[in-house]
Amino acid sequence: MALIGVSRYTGEGAFNILENLLSYSYHGRIYPVNPSVSEILGVKTFPTVTEIADDIDLAIIATPRPLVPRLLKECTESNIKSAVIVAQGFSDANDEESKQLQKELTDIVKDRQTRIVGPNTFGTANVFTNFSSSFVKIRMKKQPTGVICQTGVFFIGFPEMTFVGKGIDLGNACDISFADSLEYFANDSETKVVAMHIEGMQDTRNFIDTCKRISPKKAILALKTGKSEQAAKAAQSHTGSLAGKKEVWEAALKQSGVIHVADLEELIDLTRTLSMLPFMETPKIGVITITGGLGVMAIDACQNSDMKIDKLSPSTKRLLDTMSPSWLNIGNPVDIWPAMMTSQPPIKPLIDGLRVLLSDPQIGAVLFIGAAFDEKWGGGLCQLLNELAATYKDKPLACCIYGPYTDVTIKELQDAGKVVGFTTPERAIRALSRLSEYSQLRSRL
Repeated sequence: MALIGVSRYTGEGAFNILENLLSYSYHGRIYPVNPSVSEILGVKTFPTVTEIADDIDLAIIATPRPLVPRLLKECTESNIKSAVIVAQGFSDANDEESKQLQKELTDIVKDRQTRIVGPNTFGTANVFTNFSSSFVKIRMKKQPTGVICQTGVFFIGFPEMTFVGKGIDLGNACDISFADSLEYFANDSETKVVAMHIEGMQDTRNFIDTCKRISPKKAILALKTGKSEQAAKAAQSHTGSLAGKKEVWEAALKQSGVIHVADLEELIDLTRTLSMLPFMETPKIGVITITGGLGVMAIDACQNSDMKIDKLSPSTKRLLDTMSPSWLNIGNPVDIWPAMMTSQPPIKPLIDGLRVLLSDPQIGAVLFIGAAFDEKWGGGLCQLLNELAATYKDKPLACCIYGPYTDVTIKELQDAGKVVGFTTPERAIRALSRLSEYSQLRSRL
């Protein structure tokens, strides 16, 4: 690849794409282009892209806006097939000159083989090849998620998860579109779930047709932003995208088989859930908890979904009765705390109870509600839950964790990639409900 306009400045806060790529141990051939220096970080630089003798697959243009058209033209004349344009100030700006500048970019590649990601973009990322074109350093973690977005936020990630396994930040999307990106992920064996952040787009018909074709074989999530008039105006200023009416988008996504999510929190939760857990064969949930209060909240959370926290089967109830105090009336949710308080070690009834629920064929998924009292206890829970998930691979296992070490415990679970952790029963039930909906859809295909 050619890094056009790579900075001579390095170190923390330099936002140097070359420095990032070297830190990822990226193994491709990198040719920095900077006419002001002869080398950067020990890598030889070139004054122009036309002076690079090697065949270039990708050009990353990270220069001020006025230089971009000339540099893009040099790339097309050098038969470079792909370009990422980092600069802002094209259709995301409000003035006519900026919009005309973006049109100039599309005119340059018209009738040529060069394709553009951007402008106003982080570009692309593929952690399976230790690659990201972003000037912000990202955490490299191999996971089966593909992201198509119009903001670099998703490349950086969130506390609950590192978002990108493979990612495309379309930015202003002057050329490469949502439909183009979906076509890539449709045939990518390393991607299980595609999460989309949509501000707006031009060719909606092609996008909907592509979604209809791909959604039966791959889970597609969509967060549509810019739904209010004020937000739509902000989206126009951010990427120059046409936001469209909320009701039209909701109907179109539903008809095309895309899972429409309400907010960023749900997009994060469903991406984690669908990428990590197996399908649910039935919407009945077995809940085991060390606190009765959150168990009641889990029941309430089911009221607006198809989730059921029903009576346990007689055989399951008998097994749970044998490990509980005689005075305790075992139900669903299973309050396991009394049994833990009379057992040595206290963790044994919890292990046995989880195994009983996971073994029950009438239960579609198991939800554990427990506390991370301290770092050691939280680490023990992670080990226990991961071992159980590995044993019962066909049964979804989720958990709701509370306490002072909640964040650390959920992150550890996320890194292991077998059990999905949530901070509230409501989030857990909502995610399992959408997993159940998608499981039913897939079973009918």
